[in-house]
Amino acid sequence: MNLIPDLEVHRPVSLGEALKQMEAPGAKPLAGGTDLIIDLREGACEARTLVDLTRVKELDYIRESEGMIRIGAMTHHTDLMTSGLIKTKAPVLSEAASLVGSVQIRNLGTVGGNICNASPGADTATPLLALGAEATLSSSGGVRTIPLGEFFAGPKRTSLDTGELLTELSFPTPPTGSGGAFQKLGRRKGCTLSLINIAACVELDGDTCSEVRVAVGACAPTPVRITDVEEMLKGKKVDEAVIDEVSSACYGLVQPSQRAHSRASEEYRREMSCVLMRRALTTALERARGNK
Repeated sequence: MNLIPDLEVHRPVSLGEALKQMEAPGAKPLAGGTDLIIDLREGACEARTLVDLTRVKELDYIRESEGMIRIGAMTHHTDLMTSGLIKTKAPVLSEAASLVGSVQIRNLGTVGGNICNASPGADTATPLLALGAEATLSSSGGVRTIPLGEFFAGPKRTSLDTGELLTELSFPTPPTGSGGAFQKLGRRKGCTLSLINIAACVELDGDTCSEVRVAVGACAPTPVRITDVEEMLKGKKVDEAVIDEVSSACYGLVQPSQRAHSRASEEYRREMSCVLMRRALTTALERARGNK
């Protein structure tokens, strides 16, 4: 086993203290550590200082206010999975959190860590994109909020500036007549990386699809929304034939990552994107019709 290089570890108890310590050269935040510790051991990343955020309790919350659901970056996957608010209002996110790693990883890993790791197949990224989430980024110099899609800059890369922390993820509370669903394909049922994952969120006005967002993971350099599929569905009365049409179109719309071909071929991912899109849309529409 490779040893982690010598470095300093700070354990702030407040966000202000954490942001101050993030100004140190070579500082990296430590959340659950389920990815960072491995990367440090393997030399995939470097750090002079770790800022351990586990004592910063003001970043650990799930709440609803002013029509928005807000999730602190230090919220654990287990909390997302079991939260009554998330299970009721945004089950697509609860479903995704339940499929992250193992029980131990869900208990230790955080939604902020999963997003900041910026894996193309991150399980919580696609449902958050489908929910229309924004990312709040904080530093000693201030706070800025950006659409989550702009947060991902490439495989394992984000748009965080030096000294910044991801502090919150937020999205509008899904309205009555909406539904969402998450689908994941891996080599086995549990504790596995995504070969592909898809999240869909739809809103119905009568029988017409008034709003739709779909996102795919592990089929592009970053988790992305498939706007062409959204445009094919919006404003239409959606039946099985329409779902088949848009699902089949996914074959030519996704761009499987070249880096991940050791786990699945490009053709297989394209084929399965059609299957998972059909399943996700079908389930999301069923839930929307039952949520009127």
